[in-house]
Amino acid sequence: MGKLLIILLITILLTVLLTVSIGTFFVMFAIKRKDEFSAVILPEAEKEKLNEKRKTIIKENKDKFEIYTEEFTRKHPAEIRNIRSYDGLKLTAELHKADSHRYAVLIHGYKGNRSQMRNIAAVYGTWGYNTLLPDNRAHGESEGKWIGMGWLDKEDIVLWIETIINRDPEAEIILHGISMGGAAVMMASGLDLPCNVKAIIEDCGYTSAWDIFKDELKALYHLPSFPILYMYSVMSRCLAGYSPKTASSLKMLEKSKVPMLFIHGGDDNFVGTYMLSENFKAKIYGNKEIFTIEDAGHGEAYLRDPEEYFKRIHSFIEKQL
Repeated sequence: MGKLLIILLITILLTVLLTVSIGTFFVMFAIKRKDEFSAVILPEAEKEKLNEKRKTIIKENKDKFEIYTEEFTRKHPAEIRNIRSYDGLKLTAELHKADSHRYAVLIHGYKGNRSQMRNIAAVYGTWGYNTLLPDNRAHGESEGKWIGMGWLDKEDIVLWIETIINRDPEAEIILHGISMGGAAVMMASGLDLPCNVKAIIEDCGYTSAWDIFKDELKALYHLPSFPILYMYSVMSRCLAGYSPKTASSLKMLEKSKVPMLFIHGGDDNFVGTYMLSENFKAKIYGNKEIFTIEDAGHGEAYLRDPEEYFKRIHSFIEKQL
């Protein structure tokens, strides 16, 4: 009996040690802040899969956007805005003003920064929108140690919305997010948003942090979700204050009432296109539309076919305003 008890205690101790060490390693790898940002939305693995024709089209559109966006920022120089998050972090955004009551809040992706969204801002600017581009917590100039995977960011988005309404009670607000930003606006949609928020554009957001980490463990490292993700989940809750299963777009979409346009690249090998249909089905209240740009990878839709991308967005939001 004594030996069995010792074996049991050793087993429990080893399990706890493994959970702490392996879980902490993956938390530090996946969601600890790293100030190494790229203005490119595409992951390296995704870019390598592009065929030559697609590469050429994307490069040509990037070059066009560079000129277009430079002209926009020259005419509408950025004004820096700062707020405090609910947990005391200083969050930073840039605002490009327009003479209207329309606003687009543009949310960037994982390990990026607000510069990723300037091309999108330039288009909204030509439509007469004020554009607000936050750095998500633990990104860019915003404070924070832990990346929120959309879950922590959703509360920050609400605060940015409130700052707009405090300055302009007549504001009509569009939320537009790409990748993790897409997940963030979906998660925010399930909160009690003010009626000033008229529409949400979700581009290639994932169903949950758990699902995207599970997919990437398998695709990139050939590792199973059990027990690694479970160990990660324990330590993520301890260190960052949330678990990957909690960070669910699906659960928040079930409560969402704001009109939403779901966009995805048909050739997205990073956030699988199956997540698009699951997200779309999860939203049961309010207007919704869905479309894919077939020959587009992750976060690439607006670069692959900018004319169709922005035509569909403009058409959708004009119906809601």
